[in-house]
Amino acid sequence: MSRGFTLVELITVMMVLGILSVGTVRFITDSSSGFATTVTRAELAGDARFAVERLAREVRDALPNSVRVTGACLEYVPVLGASRYVTLPLTSLATSFRAHPIYPLPVPAGARVAVFPDGAVYDLTAPATVSPTVTVSAPDADNEVTITMASAHRFAVESPADRMFLVDTPVSVCADGGRLWRYVNYGFNVVQPTVGGLPSGLPNRALLAQEVVSTTPFALNAPTLTRNAVLAIDLEFARGDDQVRIEHLVQVRNVP
Repeated sequence: MSRGFTLVELITVMMVLGILSVGTVRFITDSSSGFATTVTRAELAGDARFAVERLAREVRDALPNSVRVTGACLEYVPVLGASRYVTLPLTSLATSFRAHPIYPLPVPAGARVAVFPDGAVYDLTAPATVSPTVTVSAPDADNEVTITMASAHRFAVESPADRMFLVDTPVSVCADGGRLWRYVNYGFNVVQPTVGGLPSGLPNRALLAQEVVSTTPFALNAPTLTRNAVLAIDLEFARGDDQVRIEHLVQVRNVP
């Protein structure tokens, strides 16, 4: 007696196997797509966290009242160190004054001194808040140093606490062309520069993040009687159909 499959049985088996194959392929495809999406979003989130954390750290250490925002650009003056002065040129121009030693950093070339930065931080026309570049002597027997300025200068107003800050040149961070750029070594400008007025190449322009779709990522909320100024950072990153958005508030130090 011969045995075998009928045509109906063969077709039925083929249909069942086809259905199982389609389901298996769909399951594998969806799993792979989900994994790829998870990896992409994790990479975007990592880039976003790095950019936001670095910006927040630098803004917290910025010179009081130096943070300003225009369009897609954020600008601030980094603080290198701080101390207290003993003498200060206020009524007449001078090329030097006395202060307590500045710790813990050695004074780098190009550093300046800022006293009572309550406004007009970027205007260097004497009398001004920020001095010309300075050099600092070694401490003497009274544990005081002489701060010598590159040109004669007088400060606009003294600090009630005799406080002074050692500052670097301004830094700008701008969103441009889908990337977040950090700019240095372009000097002090009374009017905040935009991308067109900032350096266009290395080493004065460095890439901070890419795949940025935010066009106005910064907003500065003015201080009130009950709180300091607050910088709102709103960065959105996108790669294909995947997007990650991080919003972060940074309290800006305003006590000069």
